[in-house]
Amino acid sequence: MKYEGTIWELYTELFSHTDKWCYYPNFTLKGFSLDHILDDGNEAIRFIQEYFQCGGKYMIVNDIADYCSAERATHSISTFFLGILLLPLFKKQRTYIDIPEDKTFLWLWFLTCLYHDMAYKFEEDKNHLPTLKNFVRDNHITYQILNDRTIRLKGVTKKTVRAYYRYRINECGCVDHGITGGILLYNSLRKNYEEVYNYCRCFDNNINHDNFKWNGLHFSSLHFREYAKCANAIIQHNLWFNASGQTDYEKYIDYHLDELIYSPSAKPYYKDWLTALLVFCDTIEPVKRFLNSTPSLLLKEMRLEFDDDGTYLIISFNKSCVNPTSYIEPVNEMEDWTNLTILLDGQKIIISDINKMYK
Repeated sequence: MKYEGTIWELYTELFSHTDKWCYYPNFTLKGFSLDHILDDGNEAIRFIQEYFQCGGKYMIVNDIADYCSAERATHSISTFFLGILLLPLFKKQRTYIDIPEDKTFLWLWFLTCLYHDMAYKFEEDKNHLPTLKNFVRDNHITYQILNDRTIRLKGVTKKTVRAYYRYRINECGCVDHGITGGILLYNSLRKNYEEVYNYCRCFDNNINHDNFKWNGLHFSSLHFREYAKCANAIIQHNLWFNASGQTDYEKYIDYHLDELIYSPSAKPYYKDWLTALLVFCDTIEPVKRFLNSTPSLLLKEMRLEFDDDGTYLIISFNKSCVNPTSYIEPVNEMEDWTNLTILLDGQKIIISDINKMYK
């Protein structure tokens, strides 16, 4: 099936079919409209809060109230819908790659995508640069994904993640929102699980800690590994690869970031579909590139064209009233650090080989 239209048209069509994007059947739009949640940051935050609350993720709702900025909320929602639209392009990967179908995908994607920039406020605070140990302490992290020996990251190792955190503080003057966001998500999901379990025990002392139902929702300790997958994607999504011989290459060597160094003749790839989908959609999502534009109006001027039986995506602009330079440049640069093939044709971007982004 071929998809073609403005991003706004494609979002509107998707939004009108709740079953295609919402994991929880009892979630209602409650007066939400697409233009409101994309144009009004406070409505965007409320939408994300309602979504997580519908899933019984009350600890996450608290995180949103504490950490989420209006601009990042609208970007996250746009990225969320974009990922659902473009998933068919990622399903063209080799047959041994297991992308879960339908509901399971929606569950993993909303947990990951709607939270992925939740720690951006930490990165924006240039006056507070805690060590990773102090960040864990200051934010009361009980379930430490980087210290859990039962969890293996899919991508770079925990050692590299810790080294990159130090690199970002020392060389960039900020904490990394991907690393901190992944740590926060995993901790909040695990704490939330225990909170719900302890609440249920007040009514049934024989409840099974590892598998129980509450308020129509299923809680299982088997979900912990899925929590880790989501946290892993968030941790990995903001780790920047560096080509050997390029700017900051020597610093990457000094910080032992060898896993993030690649040869231009052998570009890196992502090791799981969830990270690749998040990185791709996060990079091409336009709302965060045009902060002075009204999102709904912007998305009406940008077009997408793709075929769910292919591996290409065409992005173009309807009018010249929007200067696309600030958007085209970072999207085009993906060809430098991924195996994507990107062709620029005026104000049209043609991205192919999407299925080679990960394996």
